[in-house]
Amino acid sequence: MMRRTTSLVALLFATTGMAQPAAAQRPVPRPPRRERVLVIDSVTVIDVATRALAAAQRIVISGDSIVAVQAMSAPLPDTIDERVNGGGTFAIPGLTDHHVHLTSGMESMLTRAARGGVTMVQAMAGDNRTAGEMARKVLARELVGPEIAYASVMAGPGFFIDPRFSGAGIGFANGSAPWAQAVTAQTDIVRAVALARGSGAEVLKLYAMMDSALVARITAEAHKQGMRVAAHGTVFPAGPLQMVQGKVDLLTHAPYLAWQGAAAVRDEDSWDRRAGPFATVPADGPQIGALLRAMKQARTYFEPTLFVFARRPEERDVNAWGALVTRLARDAQVPIIAGTDGLIESDSTALPNIHLEMQALVAAGLTAPEALAAATVTPAREMHRERTHGAIATGHVADVVLLDANPLLDITATTRIRLVALRGRVLKR
Repeated sequence: MMRRTTSLVALLFATTGMAQPAAAQRPVPRPPRRERVLVIDSVTVIDVATRALAAAQRIVISGDSIVAVQAMSAPLPDTIDERVNGGGTFAIPGLTDHHVHLTSGMESMLTRAARGGVTMVQAMAGDNRTAGEMARKVLARELVGPEIAYASVMAGPGFFIDPRFSGAGIGFANGSAPWAQAVTAQTDIVRAVALARGSGAEVLKLYAMMDSALVARITAEAHKQGMRVAAHGTVFPAGPLQMVQGKVDLLTHAPYLAWQGAAAVRDEDSWDRRAGPFATVPADGPQIGALLRAMKQARTYFEPTLFVFARRPEERDVNAWGALVTRLARDAQVPIIAGTDGLIESDSTALPNIHLEMQALVAAGLTAPEALAAATVTPAREMHRERTHGAIATGHVADVVLLDANPLLDITATTRIRLVALRGRVLKR
């Protein structure tokens, strides 16, 4: 009887044209979505890690990934949505500015930075609500801009009178925002790190007014929770060598390393951290030499940010000291990362400042290939993205910059941009 009732119901729906109940319908399989295919022809691909050049290459991109890097004689894909003649240009992976600060209203600057070859940034301090929303927009293709990773900050309570942190934590008492926390020896470090990580941050940045014991505790917990740790070269009173011994992953701002040789380092010195003891602590002296050897042994990354200090030409001693210690760090085989502390100027025609940072690294004594690595393959490694970023290779994100000259011979060639492909989409300049 039940079978007859079921068949009559089915017949009723079939003869009246009415839709059957959902339970009686079979799902119609959807055809797989076809990714958009971009082909870039006739380029010389630069392997930044090995400094090898491969001429007359074709880059095949499907969606946001590189699916082939091959000779021009190789068969073309069956379907091509866009084909670009590279015209003998040099192809490098997109550039990373590893030290920027993001604030509301910077969307147009991010777009200009992407058009200028910057395809990934590390935001080092700010309001993570702002950085997180910008990162979301980029991923959703609502905003043309670099991929965004961002940090949470910790410092001693005395530092949170700095108005920059007040502005980055609107709605929170000073030092209580998850991404900008005041910490002491009595702080629940496990909870504090979890809050910092929960704001979406990949990096924990140690800023100021922290001693070496607190630095070591925070760093150990951050590593347990899967975060990397960056720090100012000195966080007062903890000095550079103490942070290396505490297993911090990255030290930033070359001139701040000078405090390694200071007779005393106090919390309050953090307000005048640019005024290091440059005259009495030579960059090529024994104290800095020991520090650089320790950094090499610990595989501590170094981010000199020479550009931001060079903006004050009156600080010649600061600039010269930072440049020399950068060259000595290179000689000691310390891995160097390019960061600007200032993404791009307000001038609508300006290129992003990462180009100037790479030029400053070369002026300090790095070779052009080393400076290019500092803005591509080395930050990819530090950010744990070496399998997807920092190279033009199958399986990597399709961030490609075409240049009219070879940057391995002259680093200023990075400013001669013919085309940028951002996650597989050609950007119009």
